[in-house]
Amino acid sequence: MKRNRPARGRKKLGRDLGGDTLRKGRRRGHAIVLAVALVATAACGTRLPDSAFVNAGADGGTGTAASNRTGTGTGTGTGTGTGTGSNASGTGTGGGAGVGTGPGGGAVAGADGPNQASDVGVTENEIVIGNITAINGILGDAFAPPLRGLQAYVQWINDHGGIHGRTLRLETCDDGEDRTRNLQCAQDLIENKKVFAFVAGNTRAEGGSAPYINGKGVPIFFNLPISNAASRFPHYWSIYGNGCPRDGNTVCYNNQIYSTSGIYRWFKEHTGVKKAGVFFYGLINISKDAGQFVIDGLKSEGFDATGYDVNFANPNFDQYVDDMKAKGIDIIFDVIDDGTNRKLCDTMQRKGVSVTAKVSTVVSYGDEIGTDFSPICRPSIYIAGNTMSYSNRANPAVDEFRSAFETYQPGTPLHQWALEGWMAGKVLTEALNTMGAAPTRQGLEDWLRGLNDYTAGGLSIPIDFKVKDYPNEPLANGDCTSIAKWSDDTQGWIQQTGPAGDCYDGTHQYATNATDRGD
Repeated sequence: MKRNRPARGRKKLGRDLGGDTLRKGRRRGHAIVLAVALVATAACGTRLPDSAFVNAGADGGTGTAASNRTGTGTGTGTGTGTGTGSNASGTGTGGGAGVGTGPGGGAVAGADGPNQASDVGVTENEIVIGNITAINGILGDAFAPPLRGLQAYVQWINDHGGIHGRTLRLETCDDGEDRTRNLQCAQDLIENKKVFAFVAGNTRAEGGSAPYINGKGVPIFFNLPISNAASRFPHYWSIYGNGCPRDGNTVCYNNQIYSTSGIYRWFKEHTGVKKAGVFFYGLINISKDAGQFVIDGLKSEGFDATGYDVNFANPNFDQYVDDMKAKGIDIIFDVIDDGTNRKLCDTMQRKGVSVTAKVSTVVSYGDEIGTDFSPICRPSIYIAGNTMSYSNRANPAVDEFRSAFETYQPGTPLHQWALEGWMAGKVLTEALNTMGAAPTRQGLEDWLRGLNDYTAGGLSIPIDFKVKDYPNEPLANGDCTSIAKWSDDTQGWIQQTGPAGDCYDGTHQYATNATDRGD
């Protein structure tokens, strides 16, 4: 049974993994996308809007305590943000802290006394965060959009009073998609730049530094995972949530990633499709695994699914497009890079073959799709992910991002990853505001552990990090997804699901091997 609901659902592990659109004028390389592979992975938690968060322009609220720095007295506090949440007072215990819930709907806190130099990267006046993004690798600036979104957020928050009166400083490093360089970046940012946490990183080389960063106990906050390389570590907090044990040893349960099939059911119910084609690179393990994962999910929902093994070095789609036409394939999923994806569309254009739905990954989730893809493909292109479309300005949280992005990143192509980079900064602010004058790494991770059906103020379908017994746990909260469709008329994306995504009870659950291949 399908249902829409605002505060329920279940996430797919790493649904949005993969490369992204390059700026015009630069040729795109081969981004091997785990995206749809892990497009359906339920090994984490994702859903949508209930709570709005504290207005980042506010000072985070103030509290007065009954006791001062010693003892266990209780205190009350009030939040001062703007937004649409409920307004209630709360209590804090010990340390002179007072906590409350303000009009912004999020928890805020204040401590008795001035800001403190409470942890590495935190002074009375500044918080230092780090970001490792691949910008000058073989894919050019394919991974850059989240960093651009985060940069816009840092400028915006500093222009709106900072975080509890502190300036947010962003230190970045380009690893060039190289694992050795990735480790060097992490070492410099931790040992020399003294970062408090890493935020919104995006690189396929993150496996080079993940063990080192985890060993140093530095939170990796709302990174965008490209592979499974880092998802097993307890200090790694994916922007898409994670319900796996993260014991530092194996990925999820014995290197098995568990997924749910609500995404496939959505297309079956809303577009009437029955026969699917899945394109993958058979000679590249990460793409081959991803393709089989999608095929298994489609079959679990009753689809007739055909896999197409694409030649990575010299992709030719003539035979495959002919076969699609003969079989009556009406929906396509792919786990190939954006450039090869366009070649598929060009072949379909030349042969006059169309489909009802072509489900692409976040690789293609940008404005440039209006010029990069052939006319026969564009009207059928959908993206399934975890966050609300950057085109959906009717959503106040999205509109806030768009306005700031236009101000601080003028002329930069819009992309969904940019919204997610902004979201990472926004959520970090909310978490730090709960700690008032004395934020710590431990406090940040405790805040993350306490999330439940968290929606980032309407930007995400709900996520959390509560460990789930995937092999046995029933889908009590359903399986949700956020889906958008490209529109030539508006030259943007139209949200297809409700603000909470579409959620399904009793969705099939299945697994695939997830051994870390070190990508």
